[in-house]
Amino acid sequence: MRPPLLTDASIRAAIRELGADTGKVTGVGVRELLAARHGARGGVARIYRLLNESRAAAQGTVAPARPDASGAVASTESREAAIARADLAEHRERTHQERWARETDTLRTRLAAAEQAAREADAAKLRIAELARALASAQARIAQLERTEPGDR
Repeated sequence: MRPPLLTDASIRAAIRELGADTGKVTGVGVRELLAARHGARGGVARIYRLLNESRAAAQGTVAPARPDASGAVASTESREAAIARADLAEHRERTHQERWARETDTLRTRLAAAEQAAREADAAKLRIAELARALASAQARIAQLERTEPGDR
């Protein structure tokens, strides 16, 4: 899991700045300011959590803490990280399978071409043997005709 692009301190600073400027702080406004200043908007849940904390601190009340808030966040983050790793592994496996399917197909095509070339070579050898026999027969006939006298033909 990659670390967040924005720190909690930078988000809190943006909340304070908007509160000082306009007096009304919204999650959308905070995200727009962060995008303009840092090039990242921040996660919606995180922005609103920090915004609610700052509102509670400004009112002098403490935001009700959930008993397992840190454990739930850590559990959610670890679950999301596991899902991201699983997605990456599936992508890698799919890419791997596609690569080997392409290479297998290429090799099958080359094998078929080689087998066809071997069949054509065998046919060419047979044709050459037939032509060699025909040539030998023709040469023998020529030699026989040359030995005979012109009147015997």
